[in-house]
Amino acid sequence: MDWLKIRQEVFKKGNLITVLVVGFFPPFVGAGRALFGFEPLIEANFSLGKLGLGFIYSYIVTASLFYGSFSIIQILNQALPWKGNIARRIFLEVILVLSYTSLAQLIILWTMEGSPLFYIEGDLSLQDYLGSVFFSNTITIIVVALLEGIYFFREWREPIVAAERLQKENAQSQIANLRAQLDPHFMFNSLNVLVGLIRQDAKKAESFVEDFARVYRHMLEVNQRMVVPLEEEISFTQQYLRLQQTRFESGLKVEWKLPKSPESLYLPPLSLQEVISNALKHNIIDAKNPLHLKISREGDFLIVENNLNPRKGLVNSTGTGLANIQERYHLLQKAAARFTKNEDAYTAELPLLKLEQ
Repeated sequence: MDWLKIRQEVFKKGNLITVLVVGFFPPFVGAGRALFGFEPLIEANFSLGKLGLGFIYSYIVTASLFYGSFSIIQILNQALPWKGNIARRIFLEVILVLSYTSLAQLIILWTMEGSPLFYIEGDLSLQDYLGSVFFSNTITIIVVALLEGIYFFREWREPIVAAERLQKENAQSQIANLRAQLDPHFMFNSLNVLVGLIRQDAKKAESFVEDFARVYRHMLEVNQRMVVPLEEEISFTQQYLRLQQTRFESGLKVEWKLPKSPESLYLPPLSLQEVISNALKHNIIDAKNPLHLKISREGDFLIVENNLNPRKGLVNSTGTGLANIQERYHLLQKAAARFTKNEDAYTAELPLLKLEQ
């Protein structure tokens, strides 16, 4: 049980405002009934001083009942969440809240009886106790119903908002990837490689063009998808790496260590390619300084590790690629991607998503 989180939820600013608003009305209702002759006992003792004391009493009752009931709700949210437990949750919540509010109100009445804070002078009758408890429970049930209604509305609304944000972010990410890959620098290098291959090896040039076409066709096909199967992302990345190995030749070394998995696993589209593109962009790559890429799996993470041989000077980069990956995982409400760097290597860890997620 996360008691710190419960405490933070119970005592947040919005709840204080709720207590102030709810506790404000009972004294005015009592004063109005006295002024219009509906409560002769209150009318006989009514004064502005009594009204002020009524506010103090009202806020003592309101704060005690609200914070106690809200604490019960937060404890149940952790111990017995709504999903899959609706009937049990309703029954237990009603029983616990009504039991607490009844006991708390009885204690307050017994403590305040005969004090200046209480509007009835003298001993309270059983009817007074029952009437006060009934009134407090009625208000409490209304407030709890409103709180749970707000909670369900947010739970219903958040996935819709998240889906809209994800769709927008996914589209922006695709555009960013397309721009990053189709920028003049990338196209110039690719065309130079192609021209050289045409002169030296027409068959190899034909293979290069086919891989080039597959890469961009795939990028256009996935621009509306939130996730893609791991096998599909790996297949696309292998095509992308074939392009790069044609360009860098012996300067690019790739090691795949991915065991076959019976599970259906998924990744945000182009996330693996973006991590590799980031490594290619920021490191010197040639036969004397080869870039070693190792792609493996550890538990629920896909690991991409590369050695470091940083380019000197400015690198033509928008800096948005890895940030887009982080944001897409955030919008999917899954574990965050991790990027770490030491003296020898840069490591990217991409969470693998399962089918039921």
